[in-house]
Amino acid sequence: MAIPSFYIALLVLVCLVAEAIQSPSPSPRILSGSNAARGQFPYQVSVRVGGEHVCGGALISQSFVVTAAHCVASISPTFLTVQAGTINLTEAGTISQVAKIIPHPDYNYDNDIALLELSEPLNYSGVIRPIRLATNETPAGEEVTITGWGRLTDGGELSEILQYNRKLTVLSDKQCARIVGPINPGVQCLSKVKNNGFCDGDDGGPAVHKGVLIGIASYYSDGCGSSSPDGYTKVSYYNNWLVENTVSKTE
Repeated sequence: MAIPSFYIALLVLVCLVAEAIQSPSPSPRILSGSNAARGQFPYQVSVRVGGEHVCGGALISQSFVVTAAHCVASISPTFLTVQAGTINLTEAGTISQVAKIIPHPDYNYDNDIALLELSEPLNYSGVIRPIRLATNETPAGEEVTITGWGRLTDGGELSEILQYNRKLTVLSDKQCARIVGPINPGVQCLSKVKNNGFCDGDDGGPAVHKGVLIGIASYYSDGCGSSSPDGYTKVSYYNNWLVENTVSKTE
């Protein structure tokens, strides 16, 4: 017996609704990011206060992590730890106590960069490796990769799995100034379209170009995920200071 076309149409509609319920559209991540694979970003660390993630950071040697000064400048190192060697915030990885915080001496909103000296040097492995520091400015238009465990949406929850995004591009100082006005020479602006960039909890995290650390997440404008450029601390500008404060430690 033939099935009336009405019932066929109704069955198709039910199937489409069920599929829509089971396959919701993805939420923005770091923002509009992808899950990182184990060992993909071995320099990425979680900076923690009282065991809770507050910011990102980048391992630059066995004994030092670089992060944003605003993440750590007013905190006693007694309360600070660094988690390395994992992409999952709820996995133990390797936890290291911070022995000393070294914010830039001229930090006051600008110069937003700090070093964390670890109590014990980390052992390198397939999931724990340092990243090289930029010595020269990155040309405008180059694509950059950012990573972090920040909020999935503006005001939302932190991501449990490390996220990455490769859709940001370098702006020259002149290009950035035309968009947002005069900027400190130690700021690296990264351009992106709406619903990309970093969010709360990604602060202090790395911006990387061709395997070299070029920036540290410092600030965003008009809410995270806006179309305004994100502000990163320019690593090449502070290279001498970073080297001077870490060179005495052997690897």
